[in-house]
Amino acid sequence: MASMHYFPQQQDPGLAQAQRMGGMGGMGGMGGMGEFAASVAHEVRQPLAAIALNADAALRWLDHDPPRLDEARAALALVASAGSHASAVLRSVHGLACHAPGSHVQFVADDAVQELLPLLRAPLQRHAIDLQTRLAPGRPLLHADPVQFRQVLLNLLMNAIEALQGTRGRPRTVLLSSRLDEGVQHFSIADNGAGIAPQAVGRLYHDLYSSKPDGMGMGLAICRRILDAHGGRLWHAPGAPHGTVFHFTLPAP
Repeated sequence: MASMHYFPQQQDPGLAQAQRMGGMGGMGGMGGMGEFAASVAHEVRQPLAAIALNADAALRWLDHDPPRLDEARAALALVASAGSHASAVLRSVHGLACHAPGSHVQFVADDAVQELLPLLRAPLQRHAIDLQTRLAPGRPLLHADPVQFRQVLLNLLMNAIEALQGTRGRPRTVLLSSRLDEGVQHFSIADNGAGIAPQAVGRLYHDLYSSKPDGMGMGLAICRRILDAHGGRLWHAPGAPHGTVFHFTLPAP
């Protein structure tokens, strides 16, 4: 089984902090333009934060004497990548609102994970979190909408990061793991935070429900809708000895 630790790269001192993303907006049972606007804002918050952060980094690298051109070029490449992701997510949200079928193609899940890491760099660094990955060997294929798959991953990973913000007295870790079992790919995102409050469990996947201002429930609702449309499942369980583990499945081709 492949294993990787992702420690965010150290950035130029004084960079502006990216805003917290929270969960992504839920679409199922939307009752009006207000809910749609909330979901759009929620979906694009993290890529827009990455754009602002890396554009600021590029300017700072260019202000060095002499200019640090390689670093500035790398930061601008991340700006372009985050912009492309935001555009794709907007199209995906519109498609979900219109009940349009996604664009299902074959792709390698590992590649989608790698594409998300730059978007997670700022919050991981800000909260001193170690993101670990243990992915299924052999780079198995998925047959799904790659944009929507990345939406699910990004949402669950950001929720895990947020769950760790108040954790003290132990290293903060998030583990993303996957395995292939009888034609089904299983994915798990585990954090070692405080866990989910019992009073929130029953409402956790409801559209627009949230126990915090940024709205975890919004994100879980859209994740469940995406996975249902793909013939998959989403559920969670308490972590051992701490935290929460979110699991989801997708059929393998």
